[in-house]
Amino acid sequence: METQAKKLIINGRFLTQSTGGVQNYARGIIKALRNEGISIEIVVPKGNHHTTDFHVKPIGLFRGFIWEQIVLPLYVRKRENYLLLNLCNSAPLLIKNKVVTIHDLAFEEKNNWFSPSFKRWYKFLIPRICKKSKLIITVSEFSKRKIREKYGIAESKIVVAPPGISEFTLDSDVPDYGNYVLLTGINNPRKNAQFVFNNLELLKQRGLKVVALGGNNSHFKKESLPKNEFIIYLNSTSFTEYYSLLKNARALIYPSFYEGFGIPVLESICLGTPVIVSDIEVFREVFGEIPHYFELGNKDSLAQAIDSLKDKKLPDKDITNLKNKFTFESSAKRILNALNNIM
Repeated sequence: METQAKKLIINGRFLTQSTGGVQNYARGIIKALRNEGISIEIVVPKGNHHTTDFHVKPIGLFRGFIWEQIVLPLYVRKRENYLLLNLCNSAPLLIKNKVVTIHDLAFEEKNNWFSPSFKRWYKFLIPRICKKSKLIITVSEFSKRKIREKYGIAESKIVVAPPGISEFTLDSDVPDYGNYVLLTGINNPRKNAQFVFNNLELLKQRGLKVVALGGNNSHFKKESLPKNEFIIYLNSTSFTEYYSLLKNARALIYPSFYEGFGIPVLESICLGTPVIVSDIEVFREVFGEIPHYFELGNKDSLAQAIDSLKDKKLPDKDITNLKNKFTFESSAKRILNALNNIM
């Protein structure tokens, strides 16, 4: 595939960050691009990086915001015939020849889900980098519509390239927590974990514990977490531990107020674990009728969703169809086709 009219440089700042869904997306897309035979250069700040998968080029004396907004632009501007690919919701303001990936616009919602400083910065940065980018990548038709409506971006400038999943490796040493549901992102207010905690009695009555995952992140508004013998908190897990916890769970409960896609839902279904999700637009778009839906804020609706789990397994056909529908390989091809029009 002809994509080398310009040098493809990748903003590797995400490799200095703790690994979450956004960072996993970037890794998956880069691996798929590399498998397509695309020549790429991954530029990172000097120091420690969360990768053994890629060859990277460390540059500059700084990290974080200063590196991305000053050091990175100075470096790429010295390259000839370049295009800068940014995969994690951020990009340098001073570079015109760039592509930016925006996973969602949750920070634009009128809720206190994020710290005030983070929200102010993103409300300043994101519309400007969207308007100045050659192309915008996003992960769902829902997010595409939000970007178009909020910033007045032409539909032709946005390509939808959803996440995929990697091969699952399980950890046989994960403790047996018995009969439990898994709850992720508990420190992120928009994930709505508090609704599950506030209705813990529904789970206790049905003999279910909650295994709750989530680390600290300064971007989010601080949440107080209840202490209860039916809640098992795990602040940090490896990928193999996480996939094992998901595989062994009675269900994943994912009660988000707002999502751009919902990677844990995809992972859960592909592992054969049922999911209970809030009835929001993006989940209907991406996952159809596979999950068990409940109405946001409705305790009785959540109880009905929990009861609907009884003796119900996910059909193999649904799992296979979803695995085939969402792959990093297909998303990388979509991105390459779009890049061909601008490179």
